[in-house]
Amino acid sequence: MSLEIGAPVEFALPKKVISGHLYKKGTRRNHAQVIDASNKIWRIPEHFLKVKPGPNRNTIVTPVDLERSKYRIGDLVSFSLHDDYYSGIIHKLNPVRAIVVLSTGEKWRVPYHTLNLTSSKPSRPSADRLNEISSQARNLMDSHGLHEWNLRFDESIRFLGKCNYRDKTIHLSRSHALDGKDSEIRDTILHEIAHALAGPKARHGAKWKTIAKQIGAKPRASFKPNA
Repeated sequence: MSLEIGAPVEFALPKKVISGHLYKKGTRRNHAQVIDASNKIWRIPEHFLKVKPGPNRNTIVTPVDLERSKYRIGDLVSFSLHDDYYSGIIHKLNPVRAIVVLSTGEKWRVPYHTLNLTSSKPSRPSADRLNEISSQARNLMDSHGLHEWNLRFDESIRFLGKCNYRDKTIHLSRSHALDGKDSEIRDTILHEIAHALAGPKARHGAKWKTIAKQIGAKPRASFKPNA
């Protein structure tokens, strides 16, 4: 059984064994990440992990994902620390903390649950929309035979979606999933499914275009023109 994103795994601590699913593979500089049943993320060396029998967790939306989805780059926010009050602008949305730039130019890494929006924000979709998109993507992937593939949201500022053949993972831009039109999001998912079916050598060539048309995706590159 291979170590794939979403695979059931376990690892041993001094006094207990933790079970969960692989959330992110390890690299030379980073540990792998495992999400347990309570949605807690554990960072652990990949060689410590043991793959367990059982179904993959094919869509993973964590509580931090939902919390982060309330914010956008450029939002005015405030937060408090040790009874001091700060305000600034969101510069970057990292996986666990936002990068907030104060009026002094200082950059702070702030957990999402401690932030408060101070600017009037436009009407935004509920963060639960990520769960809706996850369900939609799962159904589309399954209907096209991609049962072993997974879905991840990322913070891409250029691409609406990506296809990672190594991890068998379709990545979808978080901002696109939250703010895009339903028809555009569906097309992006189908676009990446076509890449998965066509294989890495197809790129945006004739084979990929043929498959994209067959499954109902527009045969064109997927990116944010204003990025």
